[in-house]
Amino acid sequence: MINLVSLLVAAALVSLQCGFEAYAQIEGKNDLDNNLQPNVVPVKRRTLRPFVNISDPPPKSVRIAPGTRAELVCEVIGKPAPNAQWLKNGQPLSDYDEVNEIISIHPSSLARLTSKVVVTAAANGDEYTCVGTAGLKQQMATTTVFTVEDEDEPNLFTLEALFRKPTKPVITEYYNEIFQDIGSSAVLPCRYHSVGKAQVFWLDSRDELVYGNSRIRVLPTGDLLLTNIRWEDMGNYTCTVKNKYGKDSVATFLYPAKKQ
Repeated sequence: MINLVSLLVAAALVSLQCGFEAYAQIEGKNDLDNNLQPNVVPVKRRTLRPFVNISDPPPKSVRIAPGTRAELVCEVIGKPAPNAQWLKNGQPLSDYDEVNEIISIHPSSLARLTSKVVVTAAANGDEYTCVGTAGLKQQMATTTVFTVEDEDEPNLFTLEALFRKPTKPVITEYYNEIFQDIGSSAVLPCRYHSVGKAQVFWLDSRDELVYGNSRIRVLPTGDLLLTNIRWEDMGNYTCTVKNKYGKDSVATFLYPAKKQ
């Protein structure tokens, strides 16, 4: 059952979409013929143009102790549904190269994406850049990492690094919400960072385990594939990643949209 929070999220997204459509209409007035007569009513343009916006960027700088880890979070909104890639000192992080190649994006989709990078080994002054991409649009945000040492206990961080306690997995990429045309297919990403092997499973919008369904299935990457989307597919889809040290869960709200 779709709860009140989910409906509010959907309403907010509808409002967001309408807002960008209104902006497109206003912007489109510049293209109208200046010779139109006063009584002539121009045809309304309801076109949401491609865009990308890092709505919640990672901090401009962080301070971490050697031997510890940190998570940088980047939130991106875009049409079509955006993806995110992380760079370290201008070079792509290898864990994220494959992600951008696999996730299939529908051109009419609209989504809000959360992407994280787990910083486990950083030198003073390292720069981590989130690159948000939607179609041909791109936006970037950079964080500089500064390392801090405790002069009173110089060996503490070295020992922590050597005997670092294994941690639960961290889901590093997922959609918070996504608009997708009815009848189309969508891939809901669920990428993660884990020490050792991890298991991935999904619950559908009815809180039932996704298993044995030819139309909705979990891909080898851990992403969820939905084909021939229907109105009744609307709701939260929950991804859970589990290893022997714990688990992490996130939810993606799917809003099946009418084709324009």
